[in-house]
Order: sequence, then C-alpha cells, then structure tokens
Amino acid sequence: MRTPFYIRLIWTLAVSGGFLIFLAAGEVEIGLATLGIVLLCFACELMDSSLGMGYGTTLTPVLLLFGYDPLELVPTILISEFLSGFAASFFHAEAGNVDFSRRGPHLRPAAALALCSVAGVLAGVHLALSVDKAVLTILIGCVVLGAGLFLLASVRRTFTYRLWKVLLLGIVASFNKAVSGGGYGPLLTGGQIVSGVAGRAAVAITSFAEGFTCLVATLAFLVAGSSLNMGLLVPVVTGALLSVPISANIVRRLDERLIRAAVAGLTIIMGLVTLGRALL
Repeated sequence: MRTPFYIRLIWTLAVSGGFLIFLAAGEVEIGLATLGIVLLCFACELMDSSLGMGYGTTLTPVLLLFGYDPLELVPTILISEFLSGFAASFFHAEAGNVDFSRRGPHLRPAAALALCSVAGVLAGVHLALSVDKAVLTILIGCVVLGAGLFLLASVRRTFTYRLWKVLLLGIVASFNKAVSGGGYGPLLTGGQIVSGVAGRAAVAITSFAEGFTCLVATLAFLVAGSSLNMGLLVPVVTGALLSVPISANIVRRLDERLIRAAVAGLTIIMGLVTLGRALL
C-alpha cells in the first residue's frame, strides 16, 4: 500500500504555499540561513519519522549553535513536533505501516500512550523541580542505552505484546521528555518493539503519541507567556512537514528486521550522547 500521489502533491503544495505566504508578508527573511534551516529540519524530521527518534535531540543543539535563544527555540521545536507528529501518523496510516481504525490493532496502544504521555509530562514538570537533573540525565542515558543494547541483541526474536508494558513505557518516556527535553523517541520506539509491537507500527505510534505530548508542552509554554519567533518557527515547521510523506513511504519499503536494527543502533547512540552530556 502506498500513499496516493495526489495526496502527497497536495500536501507539498499546501506546505510550500504557506511558507511563501509568510515570506511575502515579511515574517520570514529571504536568505541562505532560512533555506539552511528548512533543509536541516527536513533532514532531521525525515530521520525522526522514519525511525521514530532524533528530531529534537539533533536539531536543538544545532540551532543553539546558530545563536537562537533557548526560550524561543524550545517552544518552536515543540510546535513543529506537534504538527509533524500528527501528520506523520496520518501518512503512516495511509502507507499501511499502521492501522488506526476503530477496530484496528494499533489505535488502543496509541491512545493509551498518548494519555500516559500527557500524565508523564505533567508529572515530569512537577518532579523535575525537586530532583537533581544531573542524576536524572545519567539514569535516563543508562535506560536508553540499555534499551538499545537489549533491542540489538534481540533483533531476530519475537516478543509477546502486553498493554501494561506500553502504558508504563509511555509514562517513563514522557517523563524523560519533560525533565531532559529529549530522548522520547529512542525510549518509546525501542521500548515498544521490545514489548512486542512491530517496527513499522512502533514508529507510527511514537509519532502519534509524541504529537499529543508536544501539544500539551506547547500549551504549557504559551500559557506561561513564552513568545514565538516567526522567522524561526515558519522555516522549522516547513522543513519538518515537507519530509513527512517521504518518510512514511521509506518505512513501508524497509525490511522489519532492518528497522529494528536501525532503531537499536540509533537508540544506543542517543543513550551514549545523553550520558556524555551528563558526565563531560
């Protein structure tokens, strides 16, 4: 099954048209820097929507090096992940990677993860104020690294699905997101596969649940009075949304064991990077 060409074409034209409208209105500067952000976000979201991880973890430090204010950058990343997460779950469903129909096998775990993710974010924001973040970061890095190693060692194994595992996973992953600002995808995608969810479906379900998580976090930032830099937000969102239809078709073509191996390898890298930041 493949997403119809006309849907992908309409999506690409709509996203590009929106970008041009903001460009014409003077909200976005014309230049190589803007084009570079669009291409960077395109590449990061292509990786994230294809393997279920890596967008915020990769994009945030790069844009910080460009000199953007973290208070502007964080809500911008969350808004783009909120929009691209829901868009990716739609295109994954259209491509046949996941079945979100009412009687399908994936709607229930996706909805459960979304709800648990909201609970985990709220709990994480509250608890992070009283817990040493350096210790938490080390623990999170160990958990992510352990999940990646276990997944790599069991690429050829088949696991039995258990809903309680997925529910616990959603709370832990979203708490991770709240206290560290990243690491949601590696833990949630890899953990789902370990819990018995197929690789393609795990990637799509992660996009769906992360959309809800980032929506709640975005609303929290806006309620708190955070401002948005439209000159940054528009190219970030544009690049992310343009990549979504392509990534869904990439996942559709990949062998299931290759997806699991790729997720395992990237999860291990994310775990090592998290530990490195905490210890160095």
